[in-house]
Amino acid sequence: KYIFGGSILTTGLLTLLTPIAARTHVILLIVIRVLIGACSGPLYPSAGALWGRWVPPLERSTIPSTAATGANVGIIVSTPLISLLCASSFLGGWPSGFYVFGCLSSIWFAGWYFFGYSSPAVHPRISSEEKLYLMKYSSRLKKHRRTPWKDIIQCVPLYGIATLSICVNYVYYTLLTSLPIYFATILNLDLDQNGFLFAMPYLCQSLVTVCVGHTIQRIRKNTKLTITNIRRVPTIIGWLETVAQALMGFLSVSALISHLDIAPNYAGTLIGITNTLNAIPGFVGPMMVGAITNDNQTLHAWKMIFNLSAAIGMFGCLVFCLLFRGEEQHWNHHRRDTNADKTVIQ
Repeated sequence: KYIFGGSILTTGLLTLLTPIAARTHVILLIVIRVLIGACSGPLYPSAGALWGRWVPPLERSTIPSTAATGANVGIIVSTPLISLLCASSFLGGWPSGFYVFGCLSSIWFAGWYFFGYSSPAVHPRISSEEKLYLMKYSSRLKKHRRTPWKDIIQCVPLYGIATLSICVNYVYYTLLTSLPIYFATILNLDLDQNGFLFAMPYLCQSLVTVCVGHTIQRIRKNTKLTITNIRRVPTIIGWLETVAQALMGFLSVSALISHLDIAPNYAGTLIGITNTLNAIPGFVGPMMVGAITNDNQTLHAWKMIFNLSAAIGMFGCLVFCLLFRGEEQHWNHHRRDTNADKTVIQ
């Protein structure tokens, strides 16, 4: 609870300081941006740990994926809103976007502090029946249990998840950072048109994520399909049109929540590993766009960018389908640590 909420609070406060840093010195601005990245690092791993405690197996296709649509909703709302704020004189124009969303993050944390809980066991307002049901499937690890790093390193399905996650994020960050440039330079759209058009694919992706998540939940309840096939099929569909951002909603209900399938007790650790690797395409993607389009803002150059993204996406899909198995790993319920138990007894 506190790691997840604190991550958002600190990034919100640092966002408030960004315009001040930009007006003071470029080095200070770089420091602020680095701190924002560092403070947002624990966000997804801590969310995975919370899902492991709160989300029963049959709801893992709906709740995490629906929650993940919040990122897309943020893009849908913020992109056109920031375009309007930048074009206005409110709080100095461009700085107003940082002030508005920095304040919203701080307000959100206040609500999270009072209404969010780390596990069903400590929630004071849910019924005893619901608490028992959730705790039946909740990840349960004693504090003295060691993380099975050797087993994690040897986990083949994790390599499939990590490969796909890197490829997904390459496409995601490439589209996120380059589409506004493409709209402005190739399609010659103004600021307002750019913001609204850029947000549309993310709206479609959010709708697809929610609808497919509920569909998969029903399929899992009413058929004998294995969890491996249930995760593979949406992954393949999600890459049939790789550059179509909307269809990436299929990935949110398949590969991107598969950590919970193979090891819910260590979901936070596994997501932390893949999320660390996801930082690589976060800067490689924009660098590739810059290298291809530098002094070359042509339709041919942008076709190269989109085709490269499609190829990387298909590669990730192939590796995931070959390596991933959805069965729970044996080390999820790790054997008792003898030395740790002796320490506890003493």
